[in-house]
Amino acid sequence: MLDKNALQQLSQLKTQIIDSKDQGDGEVRGSQRRFGFVRLDDGRDVFLAPDDMQRVFPGDRVRINVLTDDKGKFKAELEKLLESPLDCFTGRYVVRGQGHFVEPDLPRFNKLLFIPPSQRKKCSEGDFLYCQVAQHPFKDGKSQVKVLENIGSPDTAGIEGKYTQRKFKLPRDWPKDCSIGGDLRADSRKDLRDIPFVTIDSAETRDIDDALWAQANDNGWELHIAVADPGAFIRPGSALDRAAQQRANTVYLPGFTQTMLPNPISQGSCSLVADEDRCAIVCTLQVSTEGEISDIQFSEALIRSKAKLSYSDVHAHLHNEMELDQACLKDLHAASVALKKYRSEHHIIMPEQPDFYFQLNEQRKIESITKIERNDAHRLVEECMLAANRSAAIWLADAPALFVCHAGLREDRYDNVRTVISKEIPSAADCDIATLAGYKALIKACESSESPLPLRSIFARMLQPGDISIQAKPHFGLGLERYTTFTSPLRKYSDLLVQRCIRAKLNNETPILPNEDELNTLLEAIRNGRQASKQMEQWLQYQYLARNTSDTVYDARIAHVNGGGFTVELLDTGISGFVEARTIPEKLSFDADTLRLYNDKQSFQLDQLLKVKTSELDDFQRKLMFLLVD
Repeated sequence: MLDKNALQQLSQLKTQIIDSKDQGDGEVRGSQRRFGFVRLDDGRDVFLAPDDMQRVFPGDRVRINVLTDDKGKFKAELEKLLESPLDCFTGRYVVRGQGHFVEPDLPRFNKLLFIPPSQRKKCSEGDFLYCQVAQHPFKDGKSQVKVLENIGSPDTAGIEGKYTQRKFKLPRDWPKDCSIGGDLRADSRKDLRDIPFVTIDSAETRDIDDALWAQANDNGWELHIAVADPGAFIRPGSALDRAAQQRANTVYLPGFTQTMLPNPISQGSCSLVADEDRCAIVCTLQVSTEGEISDIQFSEALIRSKAKLSYSDVHAHLHNEMELDQACLKDLHAASVALKKYRSEHHIIMPEQPDFYFQLNEQRKIESITKIERNDAHRLVEECMLAANRSAAIWLADAPALFVCHAGLREDRYDNVRTVISKEIPSAADCDIATLAGYKALIKACESSESPLPLRSIFARMLQPGDISIQAKPHFGLGLERYTTFTSPLRKYSDLLVQRCIRAKLNNETPILPNEDELNTLLEAIRNGRQASKQMEQWLQYQYLARNTSDTVYDARIAHVNGGGFTVELLDTGISGFVEARTIPEKLSFDADTLRLYNDKQSFQLDQLLKVKTSELDDFQRKLMFLLVD
């Protein structure tokens, strides 16, 4: 037996060996192939061979030994599994010979997970499943899952909606006690039922958030924007309030809507339906003939909308193609034109994008896609909503509130932006692009530039995402010192919170604002809902496209470019797919400044029009690859 000193020496030797190793902790990253990488906490990416990749999941935190191969490249040797966040997930049932597996619907997850016989529950190949990891593969490379739910087969009507709801864990049920009480502010409301408000929405809209009215005066127009007031019935912290906070937003899935509030509230008692008394928060403004806003007032009011109008009918009325009885439409249109002119001169107007309407069949698949261009009725409503939201941010500037902010260009792209400025718009060389004034000057310079490059599109791909804050910060995207939104409280929880801030100021009270953790949770829920909507739309769009032959040629526009290729958007349907650079003859170089792929013979740039046809399409994995057509 070894004596005490020998054991101590062995322990010290073991410690020295461990200390001499290059070890690190990091997160496993998947790839399109069987191998992967470990992103270490110190920023290094270390190669993980296919055999080792079989022992971990993307997203796992692991401890590795960092080895160096014959070529001097880093290679990971798995040492310890620290954490595996993967628990429950969705996927597709797959049979390979005698083996039964689930194909997880997870990003960069390229392995099948074994389903033991006891868990197969009469599932058939192709069924969509909700599963839980029962055995992690770190020990021996073998994993097992437990089937929690068979969501349905590909032939089930509306399966895409059911699957998406389960994948993104969208809340499916309401709490038992989600009723609303009486108007908490009934005694203090102004009676504005004599004002002939109108609502302008899509013909099928039932959750009506806003109503409008305007009247010309000696200084321009008096503009009223009435917004539904669900907060008058929903007490903070109540079961219904917590449910709305958890949902964060109404999520519009094709053929299915995940509402933030129950339909009897959002489409009934709080919706500004015509010829019904409704509670509202009313913003009253004076709009000058030049479009400048002044005399901002807010009130808790009782209104009665006089008509529900559609965008198409209002547009036709404005162009003398039909006659509507609502006299205020002329003044609303005139005020909106003045508001837009002022914004174009003093702030920033974002480029318009068309919408696409999906007509679904009995199976809730897309039967047809209609491109809807924005018209003057859309612009009228947009300007009124922007005016109300801008005014709310100004009015709340000296009070606790929630603000929508946008920090402008990403700091890591400043050098790219400055390079483009120096070559294409040297007149803007002195712009401090990190400030709101400098960014506004840059956008104005782009609009007047004679450069052949799509400068605004290039810079738009270098912007930071928007944010929500309890601090009044600039909104670079709109060119405003501060901005917030309160005009969609039936659909957005953050708007409901801003309405509570407005009410608090009206009543000399202090609103309850979310703390940092609650705000992050709210933002994550909003992002989750948007991703759910986008993925389901892609799934249905790719099914729709798969009905055509692979030789069908489509007109498309380049929407994004990177070193590996470019994303194109089909002009008639808005469907997006990817063109790989390696499918184009002769090697292409990537210009990270102008987001352009090029060689001596051809160039591919943002907004460029071209023709494509499909080369690879997997609707479930939402993978669509295009080839260029000469």
